[in-house]
Amino acid sequence: MNLNTKHLLIRPFKTSDITEAYLSWLNDPEVTRFSNQRFREHNAKSCIAYQKSFQDSVNCFLSIIHLKDAVPVGTMTVYRTPVHGTADMGIMLGNRRYWRRGLGLEAWSAVLTRLLHEEGMRKVTGGTTRPNTGMVKIMEQSGMTLEAVRKRQELIDDQPVDLLHYARFSETMA
Repeated sequence: MNLNTKHLLIRPFKTSDITEAYLSWLNDPEVTRFSNQRFREHNAKSCIAYQKSFQDSVNCFLSIIHLKDAVPVGTMTVYRTPVHGTADMGIMLGNRRYWRRGLGLEAWSAVLTRLLHEEGMRKVTGGTTRPNTGMVKIMEQSGMTLEAVRKRQELIDDQPVDLLHYARFSETMA
């Protein structure tokens, strides 16, 4: 999947994308505050194994590059289940210099739209914890609707928080 938006290039993640900067995102407690990635120590070897897990599959691991600056700003994942016509998305904006610029929404919306136009795709989902207000806004502003709440499902800062599941159906399924 290759996409160009106003500010971004979204393309398959490459082994060469595993840089010191990328590893620093994964090991930054602020970047991973709402992600289960915070429970792992990431290194080049673990990242290569993760990237390779997408090879020869219908799933995608994507790199988000800022077009003007040619700087990686984040990653996205797409896990497809073709037999059900569904996909689940995830995003991490790791480069904190690019936070609060609308780039997460721009990337999310582009991939969501692309998925919803794939033949056989009827539904795309995503999830986050309730305290991750930035991600909640991204999903809501991209036209997804709250589908389910798993009450007090995960712990953040030792406090139980709700896990929110959002979805959007393709136009043909609306």
